[in-house]
Order: sequence, then C-alpha cells, then structure tokens
Amino acid sequence: MPETPDARLVVATAVQDLVAARLGRGFVPLAVLFAVGVVELFVSRGGGALVLCVGAVGAACAMLAYGLRTAQRAFARPPRAWMAWVTVGTLVPPAFALYVLAWRGLRQLATGGDASGFGVGIAFAVMGTWLMRTWMKVVEVERLAQVMTMDIEGGV
Repeated sequence: MPETPDARLVVATAVQDLVAARLGRGFVPLAVLFAVGVVELFVSRGGGALVLCVGAVGAACAMLAYGLRTAQRAFARPPRAWMAWVTVGTLVPPAFALYVLAWRGLRQLATGGDASGFGVGIAFAVMGTWLMRTWMKVVEVERLAQVMTMDIEGGV
C-alpha cells in the first residue's frame, strides 16, 4: 500500500512551486530594465541609468529573499536572522516598480513630444505595471501559504 504523504510537506512543496513560478515571471521585466539601464549607462551616463541597474538588482534580491522566506515558513523551518531584513526589503520592489511606472513611464508620456518618447514612456509604464503585478502575486502566495499552513500541526 502506498505511503500517505505528510500534509505539511505537500502544502510546502505547492507553496514553493507557486513562489518559484511567480518569481520566474517577475524576473523578466527586471532583466529587461537592468539591460536598459546598462545600455543607458554607456550611452547617456545619466543618474537614471544607475537607478535602473541598482533598482533592478535590488528588487530581484528582495523578491528572491521574500520568496525564500515564504517557502521556509511553509516548511516550518525556524526563523533566521536574515528574515528580519526581508521585512525591510519588502519596500524595494514596489518602490522600484512605482519609480519605473510613474517617473520613467508616465512622466515620459506627459513630457515626451515625439513618437519615440511616447513609445519609451509606454514601454516603461508596461514594465513598471508588470513588476508591480508580479510583486503583488508573490505577496498573495505568502498570504495563501499562511492560510494553508495555519491548521496543520506546527503551522506558521
């Protein structure tokens, strides 16, 4: 007779898979924004290019740490010292997404006069929106993990 899997392990594995899927989709706009930042560094050498590069890397690290913390909690692992820093890091992805959406995207749409400025503004607005939606989905997975593991013995 097959062995019955532990409920905690099944739920934790599902949470881990959900977090990985959400993060994988979220790294696409971050990679594009990082690449745009690198190109801008060599072309214009402006401060906005540095913000794109550092912000994309910072948001990726913060999202990865948040996802790892969510998976660790689902597996009922003990809290670690780095998990306290993740709470502070949760401000980075939405702040960077708002910067890209509002400052680089919508501002460009409002001030850009030609078709290329309009296109660049739309591209940044789309990337910022994509990043914000991805971040919200990662946060939703964390809440789902809390609810799913609440009644399991030794739950979060």
